[in-house]
Amino acid sequence: MKLYNYKNLLLVTLTFFSFFHSAQATEFVEGKHFQTIQGNLTAKKEVSEFFSFYCPHCFRREPIINELLKSIPSDVVFKKNHVNSMPGRKIAIEDDLTKALITAKILKVDDKMIPAIFNYIHVRHADFDNRKDIKNLFMINDIDGDKFDKTFNSFSVSREFKNMNRKTELLRKQGISSVPTLIINGKYKVNDKQIKDMNEYKALVMFLLNKTV
Repeated sequence: MKLYNYKNLLLVTLTFFSFFHSAQATEFVEGKHFQTIQGNLTAKKEVSEFFSFYCPHCFRREPIINELLKSIPSDVVFKKNHVNSMPGRKIAIEDDLTKALITAKILKVDDKMIPAIFNYIHVRHADFDNRKDIKNLFMINDIDGDKFDKTFNSFSVSREFKNMNRKTELLRKQGISSVPTLIINGKYKVNDKQIKDMNEYKALVMFLLNKTV
């Protein structure tokens, strides 16, 4: 029993130092691993993901984002910002999906509804013809229809909807239009194509979260 515990302790220790060494071995370079965008640093540490439910890459990225969130400190704010104007999509439906995301957050069912919407589009290969289709998906997932309507049409959703669109436009004015895009502290864009693995991805995000200039 003592030998078994020792081996497990050794394995954990070696794994930790392997991750630590990997994280420290990479020198993150501006222009390669990340770029600085216009705007001020956020008051609190923040990770913002700009994505579209219609984006296949965003759908495939969800498990990576979820894994990343497990590693960041609890005081870091995470925000998902849904964008519109994806090629071949109806802007009215995209806007309603933005409001649906905000509605799900307010109702505290985003952990359930974000995968449900992604799966509806990318697994079932279905699409939304109107707002009623979106509402039906919420109801299928045990969200009360009246509660959905009241929240979806609320001032809070309308205000946050405008805020998300404003943030999207600010990025586009800087020539950033691809999704998914990860912005750290409102100031640094992650260039994930230069990242080798998940450990380096986490290390880069932590580096940018603690960057002060």
